[in-house]
Parts: sequence; C-alpha cells; structure tokens
Amino acid sequence: MSVLSVLLLLPAALLLDRLFGEPPARIHPVCGMGALAAAAERIFRHGPNGPRMTLAGLAACLSVVLPVGLLAALPVRLAGELLGDGAAWCACVVVVSLCLAPRCLDEHARRVAQPLERGDLEAARRAVSMLVGRDPQQLDAHGVARACVESVGENLTDGILATLFWATAGLLLAGLPGAAALAACHRAANVLDALWGKRNETYRCFGTAAARLDDVLNYIPARIGALLYILMAALLRYDWKGAWRIVRRDASKHPSPNGGYAEAAVAGALGIRLGGYNSYFGKVSFRAYIGDPRHELGPGHIRQAVHLMYAVALSAAALTAWYCWQVA
Repeated sequence: MSVLSVLLLLPAALLLDRLFGEPPARIHPVCGMGALAAAAERIFRHGPNGPRMTLAGLAACLSVVLPVGLLAALPVRLAGELLGDGAAWCACVVVVSLCLAPRCLDEHARRVAQPLERGDLEAARRAVSMLVGRDPQQLDAHGVARACVESVGENLTDGILATLFWATAGLLLAGLPGAAALAACHRAANVLDALWGKRNETYRCFGTAAARLDDVLNYIPARIGALLYILMAALLRYDWKGAWRIVRRDASKHPSPNGGYAEAAVAGALGIRLGGYNSYFGKVSFRAYIGDPRHELGPGHIRQAVHLMYAVALSAAALTAWYCWQVA
C-alpha cells in the first residue's frame, strides 16, 4: 500500500459522499444492518429485565457488529486478490463512504432552514421530524432551529468523525480491509444504539451493551471533534474563544458522555444557546442549557452549523491522513 493511497483514502471517501450522497434506502447497507438487528432481537430478547437480559443484549450486539465488519472487509480483500491494490483501494473508499453521512446531514438541515427562512413553520416542522425524535408540533421557529443545530452537532460526531477515526485505526492495524471493517463496525454500533439504546422498559437492560459500545466508540472522536471545532472557528472567523469557553463549561452537562462536546463547541462558536425543554410522545423533559443566548437562534445558524460541519470533517480527514503518513 503506497503512502499516496493512505493519504487520499479518507478525503476520497468524503468526496465520494459529497458527489453522490447515500444510495436509495432500499439498497443502503444501513437497511441491511437494521434487518440483521431485527433478527438478532427476535432471537435474543426474551424474558424479564435483569442481568440475563443485559447479557442477551450483549450477545445480540456482537452478533450484528462482528458480521457487519467481516462483510465490509470481504469485498476489499477480494478486490485486492483478484484485481490488485488499486481495486482494493477503490472498494475501501466506497465502503467507508457508505458509512459517512455529511451530504445527507447537509440536505436534511437545508430542508429545515429553507422553509424557516420563508416563514413556513409547518414545512420546517415536517423536515426537522426526520432529524430528531421530539414532537415537532410542540416546536416554534426557535425550537425547530435549535433541534436542527443540535442534530447537526451530534451527528457530526456519530456520522462522520467517529467513522473517520475508526477507519484510520483499522487502516493502521490491518490495512485497507481493516479500515473498511472498523468503519462498518462503528456504523453498525451507531445503528444499534439508535434502535436499542432507549431508556424505556423494553430496552432498559437489552439495550445497555449497544448504548455503552456506542459511547466507547465515540469517546475519543467527540473530544477530538471539539478541538477541531475550535480550530475551524478560529480559521473561519467565528468565536473560537467562546467555543473553547463553552466546551470547558458546558460539555459535561449533556446527558450523553459524548454529545455535549460538539453541541457546546457549535453553541460557543455561534453565540447561541442549545438545550432546554423538549416534548417526547407527550412527555416534557428538560435538557441542561449549553451556551449563552447572545444571538437569537434562526435559520442562519443552521447554515453556519453546516458550514462548520464540513470544515471540521475536512480537517479531520486531513489530520488522519497526516497521522497515517507519519506512521506509514
């Protein structure tokens, strides 16, 4: 594997996502992950909550994540054996790109921002319901914008930075098949957390392993992402000092051990406040405030959050390429 192929792997995956986006839902690998998760749940989730159900959830989690990693590495290895290193590199770029979601996140965010700019609150509510689980009819224009900015920040870590991080780790450990395998394993863990990592009676024990695995896989990328946010805020002339201050002050207030870092960084950089009251299935809950309300949240902040998202994603790809070059 040449040094040039190492340097270009992750930027190429980001470029492929930007050019073509995600494939249709019916053929997207994430749908296959969801089907595998549903089968694992039918097999393992039986009986009352308790330690056995927690162990069953762990077994179900492993029965999804490990096969997904092996299946992702398979086309890369086959391409290399049959067609050579160049084909293996191309296959790896495709697999890693399928695990990334910047263009999808951008498109969803713009579908929220555009009707908000026109004053069409109902259309904005419908659009933001595709990003968040809170009740859209309970959101005013400020609440819609806040929900969208929070989703962009959180999904930057889950859908982009962590994938790049684990693809890099796999590349260093096991070459191109390793990069594909660990990128796919992370995406599968993220899917399982979305499906099973819910704090309700059904998944309180069964979903524990999926939730903790997702937390572990995102722990380092979330913190690296906050530093990259601050750096990109300085380069793009946002409030990098505010981003640094709010990350230090508010990142730990988020209920997720990782979700607060990106949200705090974007809140500080844009001079806005995130968090507050949300309604889920008719029940109102409060999430601690993150940031200071120096500016009133609006559709312009959604576009700025997307702007920062791309800057952070590109800087992360450049950083990982540089690191791989140093150790290659």
